[in-house]
Amino acid sequence: MNDYKIGRVVGVSGERIFITLMDHSDGGDIEEGVPPTMIVNLPGDTGPTPLLIGQPGTFVSVGLPSGRLLAMITTIDMKESAPLQAEIRNAEAEGDAIIEEQKRVVSAVPVGTLDVAGTFERGADVLPTVNSSAFAVPPATIDSIYRQYADGNFFLGHLSLIPDQQANINLDAFLSRHGAILGQTGGGKSWTVASFLQKIAAFPQSTVVLFDLHGEYGSAFGDEADVISGADIELPYWLMNSEELLGLMVDRSESAAPNQIAKFKELLQGAKDRHPENQTLGLDRITIDTPVYFDFAKILNEFRRLDTQMVAGQRGERQGPLFGQFTRLLMRVDSRLNDRRYDLIFHPQTYATSASMEDLFRRLLGATSAARKKVVIIDLSPVPFDVRNSVISLILRCLFDFAYWYRRVNGTSYPIAVFADEAHIYLNDSDSDARSSRESAERIAKEGRKYGISLTVISQRPREVSATILSQCNSFLCLRLSNPDDQSYVRNLLPDSVRGITSMFSTLRRGEGILLGDSVMMPTRIRIDPPNPTPHSEDTSFYATWNEDPEEIDVAGVLDAWRRQAVTGA
Repeated sequence: MNDYKIGRVVGVSGERIFITLMDHSDGGDIEEGVPPTMIVNLPGDTGPTPLLIGQPGTFVSVGLPSGRLLAMITTIDMKESAPLQAEIRNAEAEGDAIIEEQKRVVSAVPVGTLDVAGTFERGADVLPTVNSSAFAVPPATIDSIYRQYADGNFFLGHLSLIPDQQANINLDAFLSRHGAILGQTGGGKSWTVASFLQKIAAFPQSTVVLFDLHGEYGSAFGDEADVISGADIELPYWLMNSEELLGLMVDRSESAAPNQIAKFKELLQGAKDRHPENQTLGLDRITIDTPVYFDFAKILNEFRRLDTQMVAGQRGERQGPLFGQFTRLLMRVDSRLNDRRYDLIFHPQTYATSASMEDLFRRLLGATSAARKKVVIIDLSPVPFDVRNSVISLILRCLFDFAYWYRRVNGTSYPIAVFADEAHIYLNDSDSDARSSRESAERIAKEGRKYGISLTVISQRPREVSATILSQCNSFLCLRLSNPDDQSYVRNLLPDSVRGITSMFSTLRRGEGILLGDSVMMPTRIRIDPPNPTPHSEDTSFYATWNEDPEEIDVAGVLDAWRRQAVTGA
């Protein structure tokens, strides 16, 4: 364990430790303290190693009765120390000049303890007190700590302040206990996600489903990815459970809602039971939530009959018992049936039988051929906003149900990692339209760990993402966040012992982040490895483009693609 002393503790609070740095001294047999350059030379077997002291994001250790406390530096200040009154009087009496001292004070947050053997453990039972010695931490110690915890050799990048040191993480902890990648626009989220998934795709087998709202990841993974475009995706109505179907049909605030719900469940059960294909499946029983094909048009025709039914009465025909009860329901459903944007749900062409369900799930899992696709990109850029939530909700629920039943059948899990880009749009707490997608994601966040399905939330507005989902995330990769409200929100998600680290969020470079939580032994400032190839998320260069020679604008081509909702020839 390194014994190069750099200062002493002058203050301790529940979250912070304040250390004043000693002046450099090289007299006698012991070298200690920090020179004005802030660089010390640590002795080693191969010679002295230069180390920069006080840089936010680096580490310092503090003496404890048994071992050391490891702390991450968050700030450093230069403070003037005013002389005491007695010193002033003595100096005046002797005619000496009074020199004001300057002290360098470091603020650090504790992250764990090192025992005498150098074994690291997160957290601390005992904090140091004032006058405890503070020591420099050599790179070899940091390397040893990462290797103790990381499972295998999976890393996202390198330590920002020790570029040669890989930032190894425990991938199982990041995925199985859910994670979040947070950062403002331009902070490098797309870069980070692409790099992360390219490393995951290097495994012999992996299954990742990525929701891509802007169509920027399609070319980032080469042959390892299957891109399912929203222009041709089909998620048929018969895959929906009864609650999802009712959400599209019934306004529960209506007085007729109880009759509508009861009758729909009755008709749905009958339609699934009586369909000829379902009778050959050999199922012991079929419920209203069993994912089998049924004829939706027949249910609507029965609603229309009941809504206009006339029955015999004592004085001629009279209105039936459910006359007019389904008028508004039918109006809502018809509006969606006539809306071409809902064709992917209500007018399936490819997945129009119960037997086609296997083909659909193979596509969602990247298992359509012997050459497995490790990343399945759901390109939702062509999907209209008000249809998007239904699509995302259904995919999330289907993936969860598949993982659940896979474990029930096989006794082991089939790991599926879901990456939700721009999560604040469709996993929003305050948007009622996002209720279905949010609830499906919340179920994965709360129960997915048991069945091997993981959720990673990616957002530039963390305070707008479901609090239930973020509270279940145990690893956070925080890129640059300069908005005070977002910083405050993320700070409240973190344990008290590391909340002080959020002060560094606004100073991070593009593609640089602080990783903290269960996937790393201690909070880590890392530089994300560049993805290759990169996603189509680069900033537009106004300067470069406006300096080019003028060219004709293809207005007609753009308008044609807009009208078609597709690029001709793409």
